[in-house]
Amino acid sequence: MAAPEPVNIKFFKTQDAFRKWLEKNHAQKGELWMGYYKKGSGKKSITYKEALEEVLCFGWIDGISRGIDEEKYCQRYTPRRKGSIWSAVNINKAEELIKNGKMHESGLHVYRNRDLKKAGLYSNEQKEIKFPMDFLKKLKKNKKAWEYFSTMPPGYRRTATWWVISAKQEETRRRRLDTLIADSAACRKIGPLTPANEKNKTNKKKQ
Repeated sequence: MAAPEPVNIKFFKTQDAFRKWLEKNHAQKGELWMGYYKKGSGKKSITYKEALEEVLCFGWIDGISRGIDEEKYCQRYTPRRKGSIWSAVNINKAEELIKNGKMHESGLHVYRNRDLKKAGLYSNEQKEIKFPMDFLKKLKKNKKAWEYFSTMPPGYRRTATWWVISAKQEETRRRRLDTLIADSAACRKIGPLTPANEKNKTNKKKQ
């Protein structure tokens, strides 16, 4: 499945304006593509840090980003799926938001029902995440798979790499690598990192 394309990009000048949008739409919308003006543009918009704080308050999460032109880019935000990994950074931030009374009840529900076994396992929290050389060569050998994988967001690449190399058994690691290559060649995320709604769309197409 191809990576999602930006649609209906919205720009917010302030953090408060974005919070008001979330208050109205967090339970109804399935995604939001938010536009940002780069620092050199001279135009005002909410910052990524401010946006991330607000989406955490409402149980959403940041995703893929895309360039628009020389002065603008956009990023996709979606409701956090059940069972997704909470990074230590976001856990600490959520605790801070709760302490300061900013966390919305929807975000609090998502946070309290997170999978504790996965907390802090985000690949970007590991010191160094790299494929063994033979794994990397095998991935690069499939040009279509490598092209898709190498153009995905850094967060996805780190998480997918960690998913492969963190398996305890060598056989499992190689099986996961084969899965990554097959899915990447088909221009889709690996199963464990694919939201349920994307899986359903893929299954419908197969039928």
